[in-house]
Amino acid sequence: MCGIHCILDKQQHESAAPLERMMQESAYRGPDAANIQRINQSDHTVWLGSQRLSISDPHPRANQPFASSDGRYVLLYNGEIYNYYELRNQLLQEGVSFTTQSDTEVLLYWLMRRGTLGLNELNGMFALIYYDQQEATLWAARDRHGMKPLYYAETERYLIVSSEAKSIVASGLIVGSLRTEAIDPYLCFRYSPKGQTFYQEIAQLEEGQLRTAKGRQESETRSYLPAYWVSDEGRWRSEQSEQQIVQTVEHLLTEAAIRHVATDVPTGLFLSGGVDSTLLLALLQQEKMPLPPAFAIAHAASDASFGTRDAHFARQAAEQYGAHYEEVTVTADLLEETFDHFIRRTDQPVGDSGAFTTYLLSQVAGQRVKVVLSGAGADELFGGYHRHWAYYQYLYRYPLLVRFLPLARTMGAWLPTGTAHPFRQAFRLLKKLATNLTDDPTETFAHFISFTTLCQLGQSHDSLHHTERHHHQSDNFVEEYMGYALQHDQQHYLVSDVLAVSDTMSMAHGIEMRMPYLDKELVQYVNSLPAALRLKHGRKWLLRRILDAKGGKVYAQRRKEGFGLPFGSWLRDPNMPLVRQYLEDASCAVYRYVPHGRIMHLLEQHRRGRHDYGLELWSVLTLTAWVEAHFSGG
Repeated sequence: MCGIHCILDKQQHESAAPLERMMQESAYRGPDAANIQRINQSDHTVWLGSQRLSISDPHPRANQPFASSDGRYVLLYNGEIYNYYELRNQLLQEGVSFTTQSDTEVLLYWLMRRGTLGLNELNGMFALIYYDQQEATLWAARDRHGMKPLYYAETERYLIVSSEAKSIVASGLIVGSLRTEAIDPYLCFRYSPKGQTFYQEIAQLEEGQLRTAKGRQESETRSYLPAYWVSDEGRWRSEQSEQQIVQTVEHLLTEAAIRHVATDVPTGLFLSGGVDSTLLLALLQQEKMPLPPAFAIAHAASDASFGTRDAHFARQAAEQYGAHYEEVTVTADLLEETFDHFIRRTDQPVGDSGAFTTYLLSQVAGQRVKVVLSGAGADELFGGYHRHWAYYQYLYRYPLLVRFLPLARTMGAWLPTGTAHPFRQAFRLLKKLATNLTDDPTETFAHFISFTTLCQLGQSHDSLHHTERHHHQSDNFVEEYMGYALQHDQQHYLVSDVLAVSDTMSMAHGIEMRMPYLDKELVQYVNSLPAALRLKHGRKWLLRRILDAKGGKVYAQRRKEGFGLPFGSWLRDPNMPLVRQYLEDASCAVYRYVPHGRIMHLLEQHRRGRHDYGLELWSVLTLTAWVEAHFSGG
């Protein structure tokens, strides 16, 4: 796990200062070692910089930039390759000898032998920069799920690549101006569109993409993945029974969990007491693995209606399965104390309060471990969000629901969600579902995944990939649209929200977050299952059955509550400093592009208990503070 940086100067450049500034900007990504290499060519210069978080073979001999024995090939690499033992054995049989035990060296020789085709055979998370000095060819590539980030900017003179967009700005080689076109889609979906950033001059490689440059020629981007990368070996067979499917998932997940536990440094677990993280703990116990210490978020009792009961279940799970347990109680005061540092470590704004809780957990975990396991990816693969189950029911009952749409919208609009009461969270969910149903399945799903109130400030729904509107049900109606919904969440929400938050907030404290549910073999198999089958018996029923069998019925049956903040409760304090500074102050730069009066109306409605706009207002708060910090000298 590292921060990686590259400047390809299409002229000769004698100063390392731009690269040094890039590395200084994100020094927290690699606290164990920092190195720079300069490569002079006849008509250009390449500067390579690495900041290392030592995980695999912590010895300095494995530091980067890592060169081949003849010095021709050089690799910068951020991530982990979980099948590197298998790749290493293949290379040993081909006569390759190694000087380290690191996956970095294995990856370098694998790419030297296999070229870009070798990227398809990697099981892991990675962003890499690979340079062939003889051919003067540079590659920059990102893993198939987008677990590790990679940004780039190109001018007539420079190609600049980095783990963080703000490091590219820190180079001083580009202007780094605000891309205002990103604001509308952010308000709607909580993140900027894939491949784009909030900087006008900077783009992001998408998952499974490769950018290549040769000498002084302009670089090009393409996908290195096959059109459909689920291998035949990973496909579901229609004759498999439900029990066989459950057994296959359990086997693949168990193998993934074992692979993801670090062997050279301590590993922890982010535990919510829900299905995903508790199941990882149960499987590791079953395999008699050393149990990772568990870290959880707790909320004050006064925030119960707007918070979660994760800590209650996480404590119980840790005790039941025998793991050391630590928790962080999140309060409004703690938010005030740490918000500025949180925003400055945020590379790109994501309007998800789970970013802040991940930041806090990483801060605590970083004092004990170098690696943490996370349940990220399970919901997108197995249909775990409330919207997935609601959409499944909507598709199955489409003709009936369409007839009663006006009544559903009317009843939903009157459900009280803005005040604290025992049914507030359930009413909030029902209200969102009822008021967002339409007779167009694609538009309905777009409503489910967006802040419709904030979307009204722009035209962001146009950015969703619409399919042809159906006026009747085809034979594959449910499967077609349910598959579309799960794939959309994997390709957009997972990449741009969940994984972006996971990387940025864990690396903010110099720890590596690993996601066993996104193991290549498991993803191949689960994505070969029909989408409707994955929702047949409810949200994540496949995982719930496995957890039930491991003594985890109480966690499998609990209500999903999310991983965010009780921000809606804190907003009711009229003197909350962050609200006054970033929401109520109309002089903030973002209000040149966002109607301040509309935001104040939402805040007033929330405080009067008319509606719960806590999620929407957190998203606006994050954006406003980030723009102030990065574009207003704040």
